[in-house]
Amino acid sequence: MSLWFFLSDWFAGVPTLGVLFKRFMINGAWASIVLFVMIFLQLPAECAAVVYFGVLVVNGVMAFVFLRQRVQMRE
Repeated sequence: MSLWFFLSDWFAGVPTLGVLFKRFMINGAWASIVLFVMIFLQLPAECAAVVYFGVLVVNGVMAFVFLRQRVQMRE
């Protein structure tokens, strides 16, 4: 299975706000785990910032795609 297949499935077809919220929480949980591992390994703060803001960007993209799908469904 390719990474693109996984990502296209993850970003596409969010039917409800509940599913979108669930995906936000899953992304946040993975980021928290990665951040705790980074703390344990004492990696630089710049790496942690990339993970943190990366999650914000990914969640923003998912919200944008969700809103675009909702607008297209109304038309």
